[in-house]
Amino acid sequence: MTSPRTVFFGYTGPIEPNGASRIAAALNSAANEGCEEVSLAFSSGGGYVADGIYLFNHIRAMPFKLTIYNIGSVSSIALVVFLAGTYRYCSAHAMFMTHPTSIYSGTEGQSAERLQASLDAALADDFRTETILRQNTRLPDDILAARRYRDVYLTPQQAIETGLVQGVREFTLPQGFQIIQI
Repeated sequence: MTSPRTVFFGYTGPIEPNGASRIAAALNSAANEGCEEVSLAFSSGGGYVADGIYLFNHIRAMPFKLTIYNIGSVSSIALVVFLAGTYRYCSAHAMFMTHPTSIYSGTEGQSAERLQASLDAALADDFRTETILRQNTRLPDDILAARRYRDVYLTPQQAIETGLVQGVREFTLPQGFQIIQI
């Protein structure tokens, strides 16, 4: 027998406007239906910082408890989305990755002013991301410094040690429940 107070979702894909809208819509639906608990099986290579920050704030505003599971890889800005969960777990085979914000130059021949504006935006996004990482984990300064210059990968054990997750726990759908892929 299923409980209307608990729902299960799955998401694998980028954190971009379409994906962020699908995630938000599913969570909004759960809130509108009075769900008390939501579980999200999650895997994402990342995407746009603005969409990730939006989802982080949106998820934190929901009236239910969200248990989020990294069942593959959670990378880049998807890590910020992951941190919005009330409870966070990962598969024994999961991976986490954080890195500096990338600058998309678009076309060749940009002016110095345009390049400076892109750099300023990337640095601001790095600051926002690092602030969320500092507030919601115990990532040490050496890892936070390294992520400004290169990709930093974290294993499930490191994720436990740094507070990214409460533990290693495989996502399982209880008998009699449905999962909705968003």
